Amino acid sequence: MLNAIRYGALFALAIFLWALVETIVGLHGRYIRYHEYLSYFFAVPSVGIMYWGIRSGKKTKPGGVSFRSAFANGLGITTVVTLLCPVVWYVFCVAINPAFLDNMAHHVTDTKGMAASLAFQWYSLPTFLFMSAFSTAVIGTIISLVIAIIMARRQYK
Repeated sequence: MLNAIRYGALFALAIFLWALVETIVGLHGRYIRYHEYLSYFFAVPSVGIMYWGIRSGKKTKPGGVSFRSAFANGLGITTVVTLLCPVVWYVFCVAINPAFLDNMAHHVTDTKGMAASLAFQWYSLPTFLFMSAFSTAVIGTIISLVIAIIMARRQYK
């Protein structure tokens, strides 16, 4: 459990630092049009953190990690980061960059043709916090599953 807390907190810190760098570079303001494309690169550190967390978890078989153990480790990390994600985004959106959600709403109305009322509802703080936690849970589970499959297959080669 301590492993899940450690790597879940590291993952949440990585989310915060990534958002901070995006703000500093201007991806939440001046260059917001590139935000949706460059945000996909966060997959690299997220998969890395998840891999290291699963790998450093308890090993149930000599010489490696079983699928069940690896997936359980990944789900533990995912649970922790899912619980911390709304806290991270709340602090970021309230204290660090209060204009972020408004900028995102304006961007989708200007470039994607979304109705302003829908955009501002979608990028309201409660909705954004829920969606960030939900997407973190889904993506974390998928990453955990893929890493567990790869680690279990390596064990048998």
